[in-house]
Amino acid sequence: MWAVFVAAVALRFTYLVDLAHTPFFDKPQMDALYHDQWAKRIAAGDWQGTQVFFRAPLYPYFLGIVYALVGADYFLVRVIQFLIGGTTALLTTVLPYRGLGRRAAITAGFLVAFHGPLIYFEGELLLVVLEAPLNLLAVWTLDRAITRGGARAWVVAGAMLAVAALVRPTLLVVPPVVAAYLLWRRTSKTRVALVSYAAAILLVLSPVLVRNYVMGKDIVPVASQGGLNYYLGNNSAADGMSAIAPNFRKTWSGGVDDARRQAELARGRPLKPSEVSRYWFGRALTWARDHPGDFVVHQLRKLGYFWDSFEIPNNQDFYFFSELARIFRLPLLTSFFVLGPLALAGLALALSRGRLGFAWVSVPLLLMAVIVGFFVCARFRAPLVPLFAVWAGTGLWLAVDAVRAAQWKPVVLFVVVLGISFWAVNGDTRGLRARQSTTESHLRLGIFYAAQGDRAKALEHYEESLAADSTFADGWNNLGVLHAQEQRMDDARHAFSTALRHRPGHPKALSNLAALAFQQGHGGEADSLARETLRVAGREPSALYNAAVVLGNLGDADTALLAFRSVLRLEPWNSAARVGEARALLVMGRKAEAVEALEAHPVQQRSAELKAFLREVQGS
Repeated sequence: MWAVFVAAVALRFTYLVDLAHTPFFDKPQMDALYHDQWAKRIAAGDWQGTQVFFRAPLYPYFLGIVYALVGADYFLVRVIQFLIGGTTALLTTVLPYRGLGRRAAITAGFLVAFHGPLIYFEGELLLVVLEAPLNLLAVWTLDRAITRGGARAWVVAGAMLAVAALVRPTLLVVPPVVAAYLLWRRTSKTRVALVSYAAAILLVLSPVLVRNYVMGKDIVPVASQGGLNYYLGNNSAADGMSAIAPNFRKTWSGGVDDARRQAELARGRPLKPSEVSRYWFGRALTWARDHPGDFVVHQLRKLGYFWDSFEIPNNQDFYFFSELARIFRLPLLTSFFVLGPLALAGLALALSRGRLGFAWVSVPLLLMAVIVGFFVCARFRAPLVPLFAVWAGTGLWLAVDAVRAAQWKPVVLFVVVLGISFWAVNGDTRGLRARQSTTESHLRLGIFYAAQGDRAKALEHYEESLAADSTFADGWNNLGVLHAQEQRMDDARHAFSTALRHRPGHPKALSNLAALAFQQGHGGEADSLARETLRVAGREPSALYNAAVVLGNLGDADTALLAFRSVLRLEPWNSAARVGEARALLVMGRKAEAVEALEAHPVQQRSAELKAFLREVQGS
């Protein structure tokens, strides 16, 4: 069993050597950035926060404690996370050891130790590193409570499930099913089991529930994102794989803000976080009710995505970014290509032989159903790897034992299910591999290198992005920005114009072309493009800001002021927009209001430019 742990840790530390030299190692992106910023606030002393939790708090608090102890040392954080990953492989071996047998447990442990996508996600600042072991412990403690009984076992099981729910609240679908199972099995100890299990769950969740009520006078047991996420996975435009909707901005904070504002506009009043969640959950249910056929087909499609070996990207493309490390280029690691078919065949055979208890079967299936109910991606499936590995290890050795005993029916069952599963999981019947594109990944690397001042590498990746998809408007826009920074104005104009040809009304391209036209002395064109930007930009702050600057420079301080204020409604922390607002007010002769606007900006969010401008205005 310790060989499993040693192998798991050795693989993860080998990966860490290369991971430390990848572009985003100490520059977290998207969800990882959200966790990183939250953890840094915690480490700085903001343990309580100010709002109802939108996301589950346990992982950010874990990360915040690490930062408080050792600083934001991204290498040491990964060391700790990979040790946890090695422990997950060890737990997969130890926990089912007595119930399922030595060979099955060790096989399951090695499947976890060598599972490439799980290793990858354990190296990111994401929930997976805590989800996987806590899910496993929740299932094991539940199995012990069912088989052994007793109030203490049920208290432990409830407490462990609640702790796991503080990482991913979707685990709260388990208790109602457990309650139904206990009532169906009704014994003299059923009441004790139900009360003990429920009391432990409530006891562990109560501090978060109370804290959320104190912060927002809102009843939110863990986090408030559930309804919005369900809508993102279930609407007329949903693809079942992406956390985006056509009526929301694609940025994380922008999309959340749009969801809140639209819900409040629809209800005609300010809403609490739980009310926003219920609104979007209701929208999804309305679509399901009005289009039942489409809804059912959509769920079946997502079920197919879940049981496909392709690792669907969400924050980052596993296939693209894992290639930056040598360990993923070698035929050393396994993936869902192997685990998926073995898990399904193992489940079928184990059920036929009565070798897996209620907890080991029901909880993984419930968690799968929840993921399918929302939307499917690689990082949501990865925490279930240890549970599927238990299925795989159990079934594999049951089949071996059946061969040795010349019991051919279970062997035939295992082989038939394995063959069908292998075709379904690896046959790409849903065309996911054909749709895979490196466009977005190269764009992200280009943005990263541009921010670092390495324009040569930025150009290389922008061009790679467009080579993968020549109609990618965002790629053309960013390429135009790079050309403009290098004073290659004709090339910049061509790039912005190409972006607009492929996506008419692209707000950023319009605003950048407006700025370019002004710089080249084409005032009429700049004015027209800036006003068109304001018409189509909607809730895109960078485009609104560019248009405001152009119009302000052209002398239309009134419209510029309105545009700067639109930016500030979207991004209250935007120091540059606050300076723009004050400059417009000064041009209009409203100095007192300009000073008031500058002084109203949060002190901790004031840029050096804002501070200097405030001193200048106050002293003039």
